[in-house]
Amino acid sequence: MFKLIGALVGGILSGSFWGGVAGFFIGGFLDSIRHARVVIHRRTTTRDDFIKTLLIFTTVVVKSDNGKMVRSELDFVKKYLLQILGYDKTQEALLVLRNMLEEEFDIASVAQQFGRTSSIHEKLMMLQFLFGLAATDGAIANAEMEAIRFISHAMGISDRDFESLKAMFFGWQGNYGGGYSSSSSAPQMSQNIENDYKVLEIDPSATDEEVKKSYRKQAMKHHPDKVNHLGEDIRKAAEERFARLNEAYERIKKSRGMN
Repeated sequence: MFKLIGALVGGILSGSFWGGVAGFFIGGFLDSIRHARVVIHRRTTTRDDFIKTLLIFTTVVVKSDNGKMVRSELDFVKKYLLQILGYDKTQEALLVLRNMLEEEFDIASVAQQFGRTSSIHEKLMMLQFLFGLAATDGAIANAEMEAIRFISHAMGISDRDFESLKAMFFGWQGNYGGGYSSSSSAPQMSQNIENDYKVLEIDPSATDEEVKKSYRKQAMKHHPDKVNHLGEDIRKAAEERFARLNEAYERIKKSRGMN
């Protein structure tokens, strides 16, 4: 559909054959995203593959609560895409997203494919985005959290990794119940020592050596360098997550008197 529209618009606006050809190829790109045929042949996901999948998952989260995208969610997605794609491509992506919201996708299949062909670092970045998206309207409903949990499980993220990342962003609330509340547009840092242990995926009964070993393992998993290929702005988001991991570790060390 977009191919034909692009060719017609390109030809009319430019008054030339080559304008129509350019419009045809641009329309083809939009069609490839719209129909969500995400084909990844590598273990490392490209930025385009990441964005295509992100748009599909966005439709699931925003429709899980009240069935439509609210302004705060749209602003969050737009800001995120602008940092990664720039203005022109963001406008194209938002157009595709608008059409996607009217369609239904086999989310389990999309998530499973993304999980099979992506690294844990890319999957955690996707999960981090979805947490941020769900929190933008100041409240996370149970339906939104369960939608994210479903995607996470289908991607192959373990329960411990899911709970660890959730603890980084929501653990300080104790629970999200009827909704996560915040005066800001992003989840806040945990200030609960028990929650810090969840971040490190260990029990409070762990030895000091086990704490250090778990931190090293988590640091490798969350290190920003692991997502350099997705772009500088996505790396910055990973740096935020890495900082939360480090702060949790420092609080645990302080509470134990560790060096």
